[in-house]
Amino acid sequence: MNLKFVNRTAVIALTVFCSGVLARAQTNSRLCTNQLITGDYAFIVDGYKLAGPPGSPVGPMKGVAMTTFYGNGHLTQLDTVVVNGAQAASFSEDEATGTYQVNPNCTGTFTLTFPTGDPRPPVTVSFVIGDNGNEIDTVVTSPPGALLVGSVGKRRFSVPVLPFIR
Repeated sequence: MNLKFVNRTAVIALTVFCSGVLARAQTNSRLCTNQLITGDYAFIVDGYKLAGPPGSPVGPMKGVAMTTFYGNGHLTQLDTVVVNGAQAASFSEDEATGTYQVNPNCTGTFTLTFPTGDPRPPVTVSFVIGDNGNEIDTVVTSPPGALLVGSVGKRRFSVPVLPFIR
């Protein structure tokens, strides 16, 4: 009977110890690097545009974006955005470019720079990575006072090319 108590106590202690180690590994992981978010991510953009260049619409903002993270700290993005019922950006325009940095705790930032002629200022976004790199939740942090926008991005998986389709 005493041996069963010792065994159970040892199992409980080991479980508690391992749980602490696993929790620490999830908050500071060697896997949380720029390479974790490589590929195409489809984002839904939702929020408010509070200010902008003269003559540009302000108000409720909805959009979709396709952001490609290259695994090396560089990205590109195409988006279509509607602000207060007026289209403010379109997929037919040139893509934005930018850089990103993933921190060891799976948080990070990226900055988008829009093409020449696009009136939008550079945008800085803070993010957290979830679902082993398959999801990115974001909030726009700059330009200050201009946007109150968040988004959720999901990794888009490519379909393998069939040998008879070229």
